Amino acid sequence: MAFKDASKPSGPVALANGLTVEVNRDLCIGCGGCTALASGTFGLDDEGKSVILDSADTDTKETIQGAVAGCPVGAITAN
Repeated sequence: MAFKDASKPSGPVALANGLTVEVNRDLCIGCGGCTALASGTFGLDDEGKSVILDSADTDTKETIQGAVAGCPVGAITAN
């Protein structure tokens, strides 16, 4: 699995669509909803926490915002 920024796999990471995405690893419960809704942007690492993938620029802004809204614990931000 390739990360958008290997030095900070959970962000914050700036995307080409203008969003800056970040996952709060302390809040993330690894439910995988974000990976189902925005599979180009999010994956789960070996600890079961959400990370931002190198392919994040392939998902639309709306798709990523849907994944943010779908996070049951509010662990993801995209501004």
